[in-house]
Amino acid sequence: MISIPSLLISNSVKVAIGQGGQSDGRILRRKIIYTTTAFFLLVGAISLTGFFTVNTLPPRVILFAAIPLFMFYILVVQRQTWFKTVIEKIKVEQLIQIHIFRFVSVYFYLLYAYDALPETFAMIGGTGDILTALFAIPTVYFLKKKARFARTVALTWNVFGLIDILSVITTAIIITRSAIENNEAGVGQFGTFPFSWIPTFAPATIVFLHFLIFKKLAKEKQ
Repeated sequence: MISIPSLLISNSVKVAIGQGGQSDGRILRRKIIYTTTAFFLLVGAISLTGFFTVNTLPPRVILFAAIPLFMFYILVVQRQTWFKTVIEKIKVEQLIQIHIFRFVSVYFYLLYAYDALPETFAMIGGTGDILTALFAIPTVYFLKKKARFARTVALTWNVFGLIDILSVITTAIIITRSAIENNEAGVGQFGTFPFSWIPTFAPATIVFLHFLIFKKLAKEKQ
């Protein structure tokens, strides 16, 4: 299920590269899929050792996976020539459409139902992500139809989506602190395989995508 965002991202990149008049969109798409697959395999291997299940502040999945991935996006990916071409040619609606993968947060409810996640985290994380994914659909529609209010809707949606993912991260940290103090599991389930793929990949990728959408919207306003 977590492979869906990498496929959505790689397909969007392929389309954007094609719009830029380049013929290597298919090759680049494969490279993105191979790179994200390698990342998932590495995270999976670390997860099987139990490293991510230890409650620490900040949580290990954030400190040793999510933050490094976000820095990789900012310091490495953004500097690539192909990436600059993609950002120049890709449409805002294509970036927003990727966020449909946030429907994956329905798993938060399932984990809560089996007492594997605290109710607070499941409700905040699950509800916010699902609403973000749901409202991404009409937002993309308005942008494609070039509605007068489309940019305002997109900006509002982007703010909401960013606040949601930041609240998820904040809630995870607060629950982890409480878990340490009371010797509870907290959100430790997300440190186990294969659930660890979600917190190690999704937050960094989502925040980066919101950042790119803000940049595109600001540039289009000029």
